[in-house]
Amino acid sequence: MKYSFHKDLHIATVESESDWHTLRVNTLLQNTEAKQPSINAFLGARYSRSADSMLDISKEIYESGKDASKRLEAIFYNYGHKSVGDMADLFLCLENIPMFDAERFFYLNPVHSGQGRSTRFQDFSKPQYIKIPKSLKVTKELRQGYEDIILLALKYYLELKGPVTEKYIEYFKIDKDNTQENGALMARVFDTIRYFLPIGLQTSIGVLMSARAWAERISYYRASKFSTEREIGEMIYLLLSGTKELQDLGYMPEADTLIRHVEADLSRNDSAKENMEIIKKMKLQSKEAEQKYMEFDISTKNDAVEQLIRNYMLMLEPYKKYDYSKKELLNIQREIAPVISKYHNHHHQMGNVAQSGSILIEGVTDYGVLKDLIRHRSFEKFIPLLEENFDISIDLDRETPFGMCNYLEIPEMKKLKDEYQKDMKDLYSKIRVWNKLAKKELSKEMANEYTRYLLPHGHATKYKFYASVDDLAYTIALRSRNGGHIAYRKLTYDWLVVLAKKNPFWNGLLSKLPEVKIDSREQFVDRS
Repeated sequence: MKYSFHKDLHIATVESESDWHTLRVNTLLQNTEAKQPSINAFLGARYSRSADSMLDISKEIYESGKDASKRLEAIFYNYGHKSVGDMADLFLCLENIPMFDAERFFYLNPVHSGQGRSTRFQDFSKPQYIKIPKSLKVTKELRQGYEDIILLALKYYLELKGPVTEKYIEYFKIDKDNTQENGALMARVFDTIRYFLPIGLQTSIGVLMSARAWAERISYYRASKFSTEREIGEMIYLLLSGTKELQDLGYMPEADTLIRHVEADLSRNDSAKENMEIIKKMKLQSKEAEQKYMEFDISTKNDAVEQLIRNYMLMLEPYKKYDYSKKELLNIQREIAPVISKYHNHHHQMGNVAQSGSILIEGVTDYGVLKDLIRHRSFEKFIPLLEENFDISIDLDRETPFGMCNYLEIPEMKKLKDEYQKDMKDLYSKIRVWNKLAKKELSKEMANEYTRYLLPHGHATKYKFYASVDDLAYTIALRSRNGGHIAYRKLTYDWLVVLAKKNPFWNGLLSKLPEVKIDSREQFVDRS
């Protein structure tokens, strides 16, 4: 690893010197002279155990000259209250990570403040992507095939730009002398061609989370089936705990005592593996029930335990529907209950697989849409593609495992649509071949991981979102408005239409919002 500390910029960095990635983790310090997050957390901890004013407590702490982080550690471990770690906020930037890992980060961390780079503002003419490590003894055919697929996807991406631009100018009657319309045009073009972008391309995210949340993330990354996440976890740990090399440079880790004792947490993977085996042994009847691209169902009658079981079923067979009786469901519940108790407690939570809520929306959409909707932190969510125990070949085996931008559905775009589908089918045929070859040369986990990196943003996959009335009203109103990507605008508006059919309550919002129209020039050029 390479370490650096820029005191004038308040930035400490751990940078990889690997031959297969260029991962880098930065932390932006609040104060280079004091452990400000630890001080803040200790102030909060003392405040809860005192009748004094914050002014008096602060004066006591600052005048004593004692290390707040050490005093905080005593509270953290002697009393066992992780909540004090929630008051120490740490700002990190994870750079050059796979786009897949960026979305998994937001998916796995419901409480965060973060931003990721938009594909609209990145130059893919000289692509940077996660490579197969040289330490892996694989054939030249496998290694070269992986890189060829990524380069082919980017070739299709770049080749589509010109024809799409010309057709959109013609169809939507774009005024080339109008700066606003040209800006909207380029945004819509990038939104259309991004469907080819592989999710193994590198990107960066900036995130503010508590020391407690970072410790939990390190713990799960250390146990991850994805090699890049294991690397990222170690780099975050080295940076936040403060290596000797960094401290010799003058770096003072902000909350090292809250980070120092994190072990790999295998609980989620182990419990999922056992519970999926239990369901497989039940030999339940199932039937084909694949939803088409952009199809969805909405339900308001959801039992939390049954949804947990259905989530395990989704990882096994996401495009089939299991038929089970109440007796069989009860038997599954009895079987998995001891497994849950064995692996999970207040220190080891179950994560996304156990999330549920009052209103369930379940359907199939593309990775790009999910990327935008995952950021809504109030949603409970479960997406098999983003789970470690999901076999990616299940997604690949479908006849049409990809979607496309809604604008290509306009009849006048048929020529573009046909060309897009031809290229996408060619891309997927190569991904399928590579996946079969990878399974022969790599472990199942590695083959699954690197096949995911080959998937384009247009990859269609299963999702489940749970939300309250407030969550949905906010998200639909925000995401259906002009300016955003047409795909999530149309999808969230369609959610609202179905909700209104199920319950007249939603007619109030439906009457207020304009209908999302893919052929509307007014909506196309509006970036408000």
